[in-house]
Amino acid sequence: MYEIQDYFSLMWTVDDVVEYKHGEKSAQTLHSAGFQNLVFHNYNRLGHYTIPEEVNDVCCWLVAMMRLDGY
Repeated sequence: MYEIQDYFSLMWTVDDVVEYKHGEKSAQTLHSAGFQNLVFHNYNRLGHYTIPEEVNDVCCWLVAMMRLDGY
């Protein structure tokens, strides 16, 4: 089973809603607070919206964390 310390963070480098530096700081703070399996992905030239690559990355992380072998 996954643990509450597992965390996946996404950040877009040209986000016009949340500055990239705030995403980096959040990831650093979570790591310092003891979160394990912290994954911080950035997507270059992407604004504040979702793309298939991002959705795939989240799905792959969830499958790994929940140990859904063969999914």
